[in-house]
Amino acid sequence: MKKLFILPLFALSLQLMAQKTLSLKECLQIGIENNLSLRTSQNEVKKAKENISENRAKLLPQINLVGSFNDNFDPPVSVTDGRAYGKLYNVTQTLQFNAAGGLQLQMPLYSQMAYTAVDLSRTMARLNELSYEKAREDLIIQIASIYYLIQNTKEQIGIIDDNIKRFEELKEIAKAFYDNQMALEVDLQRINVRIESTQIQSANAQAMLTKQYNMLKYILDYPAEEEIEVIAKSVDEVETAEMSGLNENMYELQLMQQKVTLADQQTKLAKQGYLPTLALTGNVMYTAYSDKFKNWFHDTEANHWYNSNGIGISLRVPVFDGFEKRSKVHKAKIDAETARLGFENTLKGMQTNYANAVKDLTNNQRNYFRQRDNYRLAENIYDVTYNRYKEGIVSMVEVLTDQMSMSDAQNSYLTSHYEYMVSNLQILKYTGKLETLLY
Repeated sequence: MKKLFILPLFALSLQLMAQKTLSLKECLQIGIENNLSLRTSQNEVKKAKENISENRAKLLPQINLVGSFNDNFDPPVSVTDGRAYGKLYNVTQTLQFNAAGGLQLQMPLYSQMAYTAVDLSRTMARLNELSYEKAREDLIIQIASIYYLIQNTKEQIGIIDDNIKRFEELKEIAKAFYDNQMALEVDLQRINVRIESTQIQSANAQAMLTKQYNMLKYILDYPAEEEIEVIAKSVDEVETAEMSGLNENMYELQLMQQKVTLADQQTKLAKQGYLPTLALTGNVMYTAYSDKFKNWFHDTEANHWYNSNGIGISLRVPVFDGFEKRSKVHKAKIDAETARLGFENTLKGMQTNYANAVKDLTNNQRNYFRQRDNYRLAENIYDVTYNRYKEGIVSMVEVLTDQMSMSDAQNSYLTSHYEYMVSNLQILKYTGKLETLLY
């Protein structure tokens, strides 16, 4: 029998040892490092940096090794003036086989569009960086919200378990009264109903807690088979964020500002389509001709390579394109104006959101303290009624009524605490202080 008793205790101790307790800071660090969506954003940042190198490469010399071999089984002819040879036309037939190989060089000397394309790629890279930072900020809020919710649910389970203990004690008293014919059987039935109802409530809360842990592990990309535990926090512990004003360097605002910059650069790029481009060209080529394929494998005059080298400058001046560039410029100007309106709208929206967040924090803070006082008052009232019931002064109905009022006050208190914590998160976001959660 002792061995049978020791084995469950040993299994329980192993389970507790396997559980890892994570602080909010640790959860945030794990999430930032492992979250799959955030890692996707990181890849976009890396990709944007490669785009900068790709556009910058277009300003560097481009050298290509080229080669060709042709079998002109029906060779073309060349017709020239033949009067110098005593005939009207001089007809020359090309040899059947020809081969060419060499190097070709091209490098832009002046291309304003290429320079602007590099600037555009830098702006896009900055946009991706800001998108990553915003996604990181959203992830911090998401993890912290779930972490607070789990703490709140754990506290709720603890309160429910305390209520079950109260009901069990009340049941013992009621049973003693009933045995002494001082209470009715219906009183025992009432208390049994409340015990059963509260146990169901506890089971539902436990199931909800499991779902919340699963969601937290998913966001953290934490192994689903491993157990984790959050640090318990008393509902009486609260920290109020400092309302220091809207941070105008928020990532949302920086993103909109970068979109304005991008639209201006695209307008500039469209206008630069009217500018000429200048490029340096050059080649080092070798060409050979033969009338028979077998001559390629013998050192004969027919297998002679002729070199052709040169260097030059290529100028391209746009003259008329059917008003295509004009339409592109007009569209780009509209996009730039839209981006500026978007930035202004986002700024005003953030100012409104901050004002509402301040109002919510103030209101939730007030509700939290009121609900706390109300819960303590309901608890005191229940204790008085409970003691009076033990003395036989009040009925079971009054005890259960006060207990229900206390339970409602408990739930309202927990809800107000969670809303208070979430409103603190919003203030940290709008004031640019979310990073303090990582310290």
